Amino acid sequence: MSDPFEGRPFPRGVLIGAAVLIAFVILAAATVRLTGMGGVEMPYAPVLEARELVFEDLGSGVTMVALPGPQGADREAVVGLLKSGEHGFAMGMMRGMVRDRKTRDLPLDTPYQLALLEDGRLVFRDPSVGTEIDLRAFGPTNLATLYPLLRSEPAPLADVVAADARD
Repeated sequence: MSDPFEGRPFPRGVLIGAAVLIAFVILAAATVRLTGMGGVEMPYAPVLEARELVFEDLGSGVTMVALPGPQGADREAVVGLLKSGEHGFAMGMMRGMVRDRKTRDLPLDTPYQLALLEDGRLVFRDPSVGTEIDLRAFGPTNLATLYPLLRSEPAPLADVVAADARD
């Protein structure tokens, strides 16, 4: 079979038009990036309430969530216990955050921040890395497991374990 386009060059006008279009798009993107003119930025909503949290593995699939003390987690100010069978989402999120800190050789006992913003979003932040997770993206069920960590009253670890055993 013979090539039907043999001997027929690609139209020069199409090539020039494509090159001009590509150059225009690159120039427009660079202009917005460098000057900010024409760009859109969404301002961050103010924080309504926030709490710093430290997570400590207690073994057997249980993680203690406490307020930060002088040496990491304060065992007298525990706000909750996360169990791998019941709180899989929170445990998975924490594993990802810990892995991120390990890859950057950052201390693992630095507090995280759980914050409720004015626009209703609940966000989980790692200030040492600069990571922020908008928890609404994971649905209301997963979101409901983390709200108690923001609002529950701190208690000694023994009291929290005893109350958890009764439930």
